[in-house]
Amino acid sequence: MAAIGFAAAPAAAIQEGGDISVDNVAIDDSTENANTNYTVDASIVNNSEAPNGTDVEYVSVDIGDSGFGTDSLDGVNVTVNGDAVIDSPDTTTNIVENDNEGFLVIELSSGTAELTDGDDLDVSVNGAQNGNAGDYNLTVGLHEGDGGGSYNGTAVVADDTSFTIGSSGGGGSDHRTEHGPSGDTIILSGNTIYQGEDDLRFTDGDGNRVPASSLEGTSGNREGTPLQMPIRDDQETGTYAENPGATSADRGFTTTVVRPRINTAEVQLGGSDVSQVGASSADELTIAAEWNFGEAEDIALTVEDEGGADITNEVLTPDNTTIEATDEGVGNGEVALDLSDEGAGEYTVVFEGSNNLDHDAVVEEYTIEVTDQDSLSIDTAEDSVTQGSNLGYTVSGGTNGQSHVVAIEASDFRNSVSASNVERIFRNVQDTTERGLVVDGTVTDADDVEDFDNIDFAYAVVEIDGTQASGSIRTQFLDDSSVDLDVYENADPENPGNSADDVSFDVNEGEVTLDSPSGTYTVNSQVDVSGTAESADDVRIYVRDNSRWQPVEVDGDYEISVDSDDTFEEEDVRLSRGDGAGNNVLSFEGRYRIGVIDASDVTDDVTRDSDGSIGTSDFSSASSSQYALTVEEGDLTAEFGFINGQIAQEDGEVDVEGTAAGQDEVVVAFVDRRGRTVATTASVDDNEFDEDDIAIGSLSQGAVSAHVISLGRDGDVGNGELRNGDVNDAGTLAEYINDIGGGSSSGDQIRSRILSNTVDADGSDDLIVSENFRLNDATLSINDVYPEEAESSGVNPVATGETMVVDGDTNRQSDIAAITVEILGQDDTNYDSVSTDEWGNDGQWTASLDTSDLETGTYIIEADDGDSTDRVEVEIVEEREEPSDGEDGEDGSDDGEDGSDDGEDGSDDGEDGSDDGEDGMDGEDGEDGDDGDSEDGTPGFGALVALVALIAAALLATRRNN
Repeated sequence: MAAIGFAAAPAAAIQEGGDISVDNVAIDDSTENANTNYTVDASIVNNSEAPNGTDVEYVSVDIGDSGFGTDSLDGVNVTVNGDAVIDSPDTTTNIVENDNEGFLVIELSSGTAELTDGDDLDVSVNGAQNGNAGDYNLTVGLHEGDGGGSYNGTAVVADDTSFTIGSSGGGGSDHRTEHGPSGDTIILSGNTIYQGEDDLRFTDGDGNRVPASSLEGTSGNREGTPLQMPIRDDQETGTYAENPGATSADRGFTTTVVRPRINTAEVQLGGSDVSQVGASSADELTIAAEWNFGEAEDIALTVEDEGGADITNEVLTPDNTTIEATDEGVGNGEVALDLSDEGAGEYTVVFEGSNNLDHDAVVEEYTIEVTDQDSLSIDTAEDSVTQGSNLGYTVSGGTNGQSHVVAIEASDFRNSVSASNVERIFRNVQDTTERGLVVDGTVTDADDVEDFDNIDFAYAVVEIDGTQASGSIRTQFLDDSSVDLDVYENADPENPGNSADDVSFDVNEGEVTLDSPSGTYTVNSQVDVSGTAESADDVRIYVRDNSRWQPVEVDGDYEISVDSDDTFEEEDVRLSRGDGAGNNVLSFEGRYRIGVIDASDVTDDVTRDSDGSIGTSDFSSASSSQYALTVEEGDLTAEFGFINGQIAQEDGEVDVEGTAAGQDEVVVAFVDRRGRTVATTASVDDNEFDEDDIAIGSLSQGAVSAHVISLGRDGDVGNGELRNGDVNDAGTLAEYINDIGGGSSSGDQIRSRILSNTVDADGSDDLIVSENFRLNDATLSINDVYPEEAESSGVNPVATGETMVVDGDTNRQSDIAAITVEILGQDDTNYDSVSTDEWGNDGQWTASLDTSDLETGTYIIEADDGDSTDRVEVEIVEEREEPSDGEDGEDGSDDGEDGSDDGEDGSDDGEDGSDDGEDGMDGEDGEDGDDGDSEDGTPGFGALVALVALIAAALLATRRNN
């Protein structure tokens, strides 16, 4: 029904003008309960106040006090003398007033209905629903038109009547729609039922009874299982239907079995559940419940004492023994409980369904303890704790909303704490509402405490929540002994009353450890200072020199904060630098003791004013630990990236790496023979430095000296007077060396000046590493050519198909230059090539080439680095002859390369000797030289020369014989 609002109040619109009876409220005789459709017939009898022939154009219905919902009534359901006042579902056409509060004015579709003296007009209101049983009122009126297209606000005839909708007939606390004549609960199709229910009547839409056994489970374990009446306590939950195998639309009558549950079953105080309550508050309790079967049953309550006796009627009023569901069937409610007259003890409240739903699966119990006020107690979470940890405590037996003082006396304070520390002994957490300290009986702010010895106690005020209150203690500021904790009767710390209870707990000294540095420390080096501290917010580092512990400043502070996980750490600390007396101790080599101490133990009465040092006895008795530490002077090592003692001018760069313990950076310097200089700095990280590509191309070729200089323990260049007024660090030294180079001084003079201002200066602890090298043009040479299977020095023949190995040396740097090795024909045809950029500081390189595609003959091997080249000729032979193992071969090895040269000369002479026999014989002698060099010369090639010489000699002899 469309809602059309209007301003007029219903009472003003309906006026009495004649007789009207609305006394025929026709109700189905099978039921008299809520949520049922009713037909209201209003028999209107005209009287003399309504003129004969009055035309009725409007009907008004006031259901504001009828209990009917507005949404359940529209003009379609209103008839006059059997004719609908609205002949179309479009109700907005005829409804002229609707205030959404139950007043409805409808224009008759037929235009008018004549009201004649003595005639009856029957007005029926059909289909109205009332959800609740009770007494209600309905008003109906008939109206003329006002001539202007609207109704006359004054009714021609109007009257009202009262009627009653009855409650269920014998169904106990069941809030369902209908009950049968025998008191059975009517269950309609689609309704929910619960395990354990009885006296249910399944009724279809025509009012016919549906037997429970005709309903079977639709799926799962319940499939094919019929319902039984009563419903079993363990009946499978889910849907049951007349036609369980059909689709949802064709299943006929259906119902759903649900497990009944009591979701909430509590005794509450102030809206919160409590398990313990003081006797003074035991009359303020409520029993609260929430359950899922509110439409079926209420909750029945039973209260029992410690002995199991039923005291329900003593602690609950007669109206409160049941928690009723709402009229809509929602299971949620509470009732008052008064245990104040029952004395101290435990009481049990039993929750169960008020009718059939009282089986074990439904029943819930709740136990509450009533205590005497004298039973106020306090307890701690632990009996023994480590100093520095937090300790929880609980006050029990209190009354909700009341507060109590909890206190620790001054005799249990740690010796070294301050008033501000004491003020923080009780943490401001949980049920703590106030904390502080009392001095001479008065609550005093820590900043106003003039004499620490006058402090009486530290306190906290906690508020009882239910019967308990919780708080926490910071044990860091308590003595490492047995500590007493008291709870008092009152909430005023200046007048706490008597101690109601106390508890003792042990505070154990927390362990403090130093994990780093350990073992050794290099002067000026960076280290991490780290460790653990169970009992401290801050720690301090000390080093022992003789009989005193001297403080060590760490990154400008004498204290290191401890993190929440009881660890502390400061990274990259130079222990030998700082203003503490301990820093000075650690700047000299030696064996010492290093220690860590809880900062709260470092007080004025244990430190010496002059230097802040602590005696050995005081240090050991505090929360501390100590370790042996050896302090060493820093060292210096350096290695330059020279290639075979040289740097090629074409490369013009040098790499250097090394170690410089205790330094941030070092100076790298170069001086040539003419006094020219190059100097720079290299950063040191984890005691190591590595500087690449230092440009030295501006230096003169020839002898050059290379130097790495560190500034030693004091961090100053030489005696600290290199340049007055300037910072004497590594950068200053590098700048100085660059400035003095390039003048008229020779290289030796420059080196002398560098030494005299650094390592040779008075009082200097600087360190230097020096090396010499030559700055030359790029060089490249081929030293050896040999088969991979027969390594040999010199240039040796290689058989076709063998891998040829070529090696040589260079002064180029492998990260700058690459060497390409090629096999060339006599006409420079390229047969194979390979490149390499791998060689060490000795400059020795190696390359391998494939000869599989080469024919026998003489080839050129060329090496090229882009700036320099070298060539040698090599013979590719059909088959390489293995060297003999004879005595001649062994002797020949002593001749070395000379024998090889002789052999080759001899072979040439032999060939010329084809015309001159004597010369040919000389060629044989050359062959002997080749034999003598079988290992170092040209294996397999000397035999060929000898064979040629023998043939030439034979031909010569033949000619002579002829």
